[in-house]
Amino acid sequence: MSQKNNEYYIEGFARKYGLNTMSPLCESSLRMPLRLAGCLVLAGLVSACSDSSSSSPAGEADEAVVNTAQENAAPVASTPPASVPVVEMQVAPQPTPASVPIAPEGESAVDEPVAVSEVVELEPATVPEEPPTPPVQEPEIVETVEAPEPVVTEIPPVTPPPADIPVTDTANQAEQGDTSALGAPTNGVDVSGGDDDSPTLTESLSLQGPFIRDESRSAGPPSVPQGLTLLMASHNYVEFSWAPSADDQSVEAYEIYRDGGLVFELRGDTGDREYRSWVTTSYFDCDYTRYAECNTDSPVSGGTHSYTIVAVDNEGMRSAPSAPATFTLPAQQQTQPDLSGYNLVFDEEFRGTTLDREKWKTVLPWGPDSIINGETQYFVNIFGPDEPVYDPFVFTGETLQITAIPTPANLLSRVNNQPFMSGVITSSDNFEMTYGYTEMRAKVASGAGILSTFYLFNQGFDRNQPEIDIIEYIGQRSDRAFQTYHYFDSNRSRFSNGERHSTPTMEHIASTNLSDGFHTYSVLWEPELVVWYIDGIEVQRLIGPRVSDEPMNLIAQLVLGSVWIGDAAPSSFPVVYEIDYIKAWQQ
Repeated sequence: MSQKNNEYYIEGFARKYGLNTMSPLCESSLRMPLRLAGCLVLAGLVSACSDSSSSSPAGEADEAVVNTAQENAAPVASTPPASVPVVEMQVAPQPTPASVPIAPEGESAVDEPVAVSEVVELEPATVPEEPPTPPVQEPEIVETVEAPEPVVTEIPPVTPPPADIPVTDTANQAEQGDTSALGAPTNGVDVSGGDDDSPTLTESLSLQGPFIRDESRSAGPPSVPQGLTLLMASHNYVEFSWAPSADDQSVEAYEIYRDGGLVFELRGDTGDREYRSWVTTSYFDCDYTRYAECNTDSPVSGGTHSYTIVAVDNEGMRSAPSAPATFTLPAQQQTQPDLSGYNLVFDEEFRGTTLDREKWKTVLPWGPDSIINGETQYFVNIFGPDEPVYDPFVFTGETLQITAIPTPANLLSRVNNQPFMSGVITSSDNFEMTYGYTEMRAKVASGAGILSTFYLFNQGFDRNQPEIDIIEYIGQRSDRAFQTYHYFDSNRSRFSNGERHSTPTMEHIASTNLSDGFHTYSVLWEPELVVWYIDGIEVQRLIGPRVSDEPMNLIAQLVLGSVWIGDAAPSSFPVVYEIDYIKAWQQ
């Protein structure tokens, strides 16, 4: 058994014997022999025992690592191994709408809230061109502890999945050409047992881990990967998953082929981003917010591509290629929203003199004192039990202005020592929607280190956390608007809320400075479909069974300073994010 797979087996051992975040054995695990404890550090289990609160909030981008050649060397294209007889499985072509050309940027992500007293380890990130490049916070809220690889003796094999999860014989079925139980998306059918956003059958099989250790198998190559299944796709990327292969010892890597050429070798020892894909046997082709080579080698907008997977074990033996799966990407278009058959279900025009408490709250679910994304503003809760130190909400008679100012020295102790005070409005506990169309007309705020956001978010932030970022506007990128989609899956091997999946951060380049005037920012969200619009024209499109089917709230907020946008340095105060209306329609 290869040393680099010890981490996975120990992770399976910990799951088998209850060494998870909530387990009473967690404390005792820290008193285990040094060699095993060291492995638990590598597996993230010791970190999971810390007293961190769980999770997640507004969609700020993270992990922008474009042009990091030494970290992401592009594999040389090659021909896959000789194919064995397989049953071809296809995903039906999707409608062909659109998007506009975009440039690679930092990946948007849903980071988890951090208690005031905690120190969070941040990793470097590539920031949009003008702002400085700050470090980026990883999704887990606990500090990652690194330890040298220990020497490990016998580790028990990975525990099989729960009995209520349907599992086929991955050691033999694919080699016999039978893929009938896999491949078709199962959107809307939650086979994980709950607390998730309706995974596909293939994803549920990957809950076993990146491979299945089957000591009853004879020595030889791993079983053939099977069940390639579309998760989501846009005009220049696609995410898909497959069922883990089985081996008598361990699987070390999966080779991913597009149209017969090798595009990536997925391993579990090449960094956290790849490890997320490794433990969930999934892959993004092509994650252009991370890999510079995506600019020259990526799926074609509107094109149909064929994918196969080869498993490689610890002895270098390679399986036969998987049955090919073909995925069709949506094409770029400039459609307009068609609301025929839709009814207005939420209407806020901000014509009063104060916020309507039957529609809005002014605090996020994790509270005002939790710092997320390295942000430097304090969201003042004007509806809290104490008299607010500042009211960031100004009504003009026609609009709502969310304003931000520097914190006076005498008030710092009352706002968690944050240098700025600002505001957020959320419809949580008052209004939520599953599918529909929502639109905001607003004048976003300008200035360095200023972020105006409008997004849909599931307030069950400690579970699957779906989020649709309708608009993220960085004040110093005057003609750019960013859109992202996030969800967390059922894989609880590392984190209690699952593994985060985020699309590459999509970017729309406008023909004008968006902060100079009012514009509409909207999204159409329906089963297996998300379409983003600016001023009534489509700018991005996402399809696939992993589009959320969970209810979400409406949120708008004004952020000052973060690990993504850099330090706040506006030219003047107050900073103003002005909203004319927020509305929602459903069929």
